[in-house]
Amino acid sequence: MTNTTASLETFDFLELLYLLTDQGRSGVLTVFRTDGQFQAWIEGGRVRHLEFGRDRGTKALVTLMTDPRGRFQFDEGLTHPDPRMDAPLDEVTLEMLEALPPAPLGFDGPARFTSRDRLSRLRWTLRDQDILQMVDAQRPVGEISMDPEARRLLEKLHRIGLLTSRKSRVARLTVTVTREVQGVALVDELIFKRWKEDLVRHPQNVAVRTDDGEVYTLPVRSGSNLAALLMLPPELLMRTGLRAGDSVLVRPL
Repeated sequence: MTNTTASLETFDFLELLYLLTDQGRSGVLTVFRTDGQFQAWIEGGRVRHLEFGRDRGTKALVTLMTDPRGRFQFDEGLTHPDPRMDAPLDEVTLEMLEALPPAPLGFDGPARFTSRDRLSRLRWTLRDQDILQMVDAQRPVGEISMDPEARRLLEKLHRIGLLTSRKSRVARLTVTVTREVQGVALVDELIFKRWKEDLVRHPQNVAVRTDDGEVYTLPVRSGSNLAALLMLPPELLMRTGLRAGDSVLVRPL
């Protein structure tokens, strides 16, 4: 990207900035337009200066993002002689998004944060922290978003890639019988670990769906070396009507 130009018609400007800062790059990203020139100076992955005509700081970024067009060029290694900022891009972008129309989330189920490290580096109000905790508690974002303040925060986090829909992995497993446990289903510890990573907590139950469309909710635990088996004690087989050898889809809850 150094010393080459391209059009914002084919690039998302925020994605460009994040690409450069994530790589720890230093230099100036310039956008050439008929109504002026926008410049974003970054150093070691931090935003050091923003300007567009007479606008400085976040206001300059708001002006550009209100109408993101033009051709851009990144010049590596340049530093601003009198920088007015020293902030992470997430902080700058969240402030900028306050002045722009909201970007719809596009989903209303549970969500997850994509980077705990980025999240921890930002400053949150007590109200913000309450909203973040609701996301961690797996409250559907559609429910959280009934509060306009919460909806606005979630929309901004989604726009900068810090919030995404939580899609739990579904496993196709073969039912088999076990007498090692009572009242609980067993799945392989590797599958259980992946589900825990998706949910950011230990799964307590699973939804078991048969090819006929029947769905059963069962308590679950992990077991060793089970591979693609869903092991059920006899009482759960009787309660559900499942049979050894049935192929089912299993999703954590």
